[in-house]
Amino acid sequence: MTSPDPTDDHLVIEPSVLYVGTPVLLLSTVNDDGTPNLAPASSHWALERMLVLGLETDGQTARNLGERPELTVNFPSGDRWEAVERLAAVTGRDPVPDAKAAQYAFEPAKFDRAGLTPQASDLIAPPRVRECPLQFEAVVRRMTPGVAAGYLMVEAEVVRVHALPEVVVSGTDHIDPHAWRPLIYSFRHYFDRGPSLGWTRKSPTPGHPSPAEAPVPPEIERWASFGGTWEVAELAAGSATVRLCRCDSGEEVSRITSSEPGFVAWAALQEAR
Repeated sequence: MTSPDPTDDHLVIEPSVLYVGTPVLLLSTVNDDGTPNLAPASSHWALERMLVLGLETDGQTARNLGERPELTVNFPSGDRWEAVERLAAVTGRDPVPDAKAAQYAFEPAKFDRAGLTPQASDLIAPPRVRECPLQFEAVVRRMTPGVAAGYLMVEAEVVRVHALPEVVVSGTDHIDPHAWRPLIYSFRHYFDRGPSLGWTRKSPTPGHPSPAEAPVPPEIERWASFGGTWEVAELAAGSATVRLCRCDSGEEVSRITSSEPGFVAWAALQEAR
């Protein structure tokens, strides 16, 4: 055992949950009688076309997937948190499992309970959630018992992705990270996603902002007010270079290179137009 570090300012704590913050999922499956079940979840991660979901073993979703291994994974936006919360105290299991009896009630009509609308899927039986801007159709490839009792690890392959046009970069298959505003679940509170801080070097949409997030930089606005013209000369991950040109001949007078996020976002928007 090492000696305590006197410069360490961190506390040793024992939080009751470790939900540090992930997007909320609405999982749709099919019951024995052919009706849909809808359940909120947040424990998941993705790698390429595979999703790994953490599910309670005594929930209706796990039961349905064991018998009919298809589901839709729907991502609600921040303004739908109340719809998600309306599902928090109900279950599709009848009778309600003993461990949940004190806090949960049986609800067969989950979509109605949440005030959401089922929407037919293309390739699988479970419906999508119409109000969710991003929807996955998925097929379960493996279900594995957890290390501790009470949960399953479900590996599901995404076979089709649906997205509303407003969250897609026009003319591409890329989700616009500035338009995409998923509902985040963190330490039992709901949050909307905050503003973009930057992007990785592998991003297919570096700096792609909405116009409201990318006002004209003051130096460019000032140059244009004198009648000068400009053009983006170079856009890289984390920096942008703009040529300042004469209004009459278009001759380059100088260049501005900046790594300021607002400047880079504005330059990226000009490139995208």
